[in-house]
Amino acid sequence: MKRKIPDNIILGDNQFFGVNHMSQEKGHESELKFKDISKIQETLHAALDYGVTGVMFSTHPLIYQITDMMRSDKRICKQMGIYVNMPYIMKYVRMLSEMGMFNTIKTTLTGNKGWKKLKFLLRSTGSLLSGNYKNLVHRLIEAELSPFYKLQIKSVFLHNAICDILLGYKLTSLLFDYNYYVSEKLKLVPAYGTLNYPKFSQLLGDSGIKQPIIMTSINKKGFLMNPNREAVEKSIKQQEDHILAMATLASGRLEPEEAYKYLFSLPNIESVVVGLSSKRHAEETFSILSHYFNNI
Repeated sequence: MKRKIPDNIILGDNQFFGVNHMSQEKGHESELKFKDISKIQETLHAALDYGVTGVMFSTHPLIYQITDMMRSDKRICKQMGIYVNMPYIMKYVRMLSEMGMFNTIKTTLTGNKGWKKLKFLLRSTGSLLSGNYKNLVHRLIEAELSPFYKLQIKSVFLHNAICDILLGYKLTSLLFDYNYYVSEKLKLVPAYGTLNYPKFSQLLGDSGIKQPIIMTSINKKGFLMNPNREAVEKSIKQQEDHILAMATLASGRLEPEEAYKYLFSLPNIESVVVGLSSKRHAEETFSILSHYFNNI
């Protein structure tokens, strides 16, 4: 299974879902703007116009509407690949508080499209009742991926919140099982997110997972870089992982030129995930990134 990240520049989805780590007000403004799915469609076309052919999507409650739009748009469906970031944590937090564990699992498993629902539900319920939780996790992974049927999935990222929980408990067997199931059974490329790159990279190595794709925060401010910027830099130089850099502008605290000059002073940076807040921002960001990637 090929591990290298296919795209140097990947469009992020934070702006679509109102995620802003520095300003709730700006996040809310962005969320209201992109409630109109046609605005997301316009943004995907704008990205393609700049040669960006990858987008990362979390399994947000809006994802069914978004993927329906993508399937109906020939250009997007043919040219735009998807990096799935799963699961969407807040969705499950809300569902668990409102519905409880069993109904959350039932709702998740029956909400998928493009699958044989009855057979899928029976298999999953059987796994839950028999205590076969590994099999249940496999069913949940399939459910999370189900909105993306007939679209090109380039990689499947395990969300950093889950990865860092597995790191905290050193659950190497679960990481190995996820890696095996996604790559060998689903024939997709597994990948991981973390906010503690040094320790998580080591944990993957301990799990027997070599040269993985890892998405992590890398920026000159040290924003979301744990335990600190210096430790992350040192680990990047020592490891042979395939790195997708996120939070490169430190949530708007850095200008692109300064941010990317720092970023590309480090080795092994194969890809960058970026937001697209405006046409001017897109022109500046994509131009600078293209320059650096063309000179690596």
